[in-house]
Amino acid sequence: MAETNKSTLSEMIAEIKANTKQVAINRNDEVRVMKEMLNDPNFNVSIYEKSTGYVGQRCPREEATGFVKNIIQATTGLDARDSKHLADNYEFTKRDATFLLTNMRDFMSTYLSTGRKINIVQSANAEANLFARDVKPLVKTIPASEGSKETKQITTAAYTKIVSNSKCPKYNS
Repeated sequence: MAETNKSTLSEMIAEIKANTKQVAINRNDEVRVMKEMLNDPNFNVSIYEKSTGYVGQRCPREEATGFVKNIIQATTGLDARDSKHLADNYEFTKRDATFLLTNMRDFMSTYLSTGRKINIVQSANAEANLFARDVKPLVKTIPASEGSKETKQITTAAYTKIVSNSKCPKYNS
């Protein structure tokens, strides 16, 4: 991630990092960060291509307001200029951020069920993807009780394992 100007999102990220005592899921922080990404016009994300490296930047706020502009224009019949004006003045809410996070998770789960990998990070220092792998039921031998030398066998259920793969990007080698 790179920023062109100091953004409130950068400050929020620094504050979350400073107050984090353990790595854990925190839905409130997820929503706060998403909401701020959508509302901070000074926050930019660097774009990296797998083979060439850095190719530019994009502003999540600009992309989100462009999306909203298209919706306004299509549903109201307003011209592009008036639709853009309305979208530029829209303040994304906690509900909007939650909606996008929920749909992101639904998309990831649905797309991984296709059997394809999905690239989730392409940055200056990291390249990471996810893929799903089916795990068949297993028969395991475990202690019959705590401290006992006797054992028993259990069968685990089949499940889908989500695997992450991360390596140093080619352009960073």
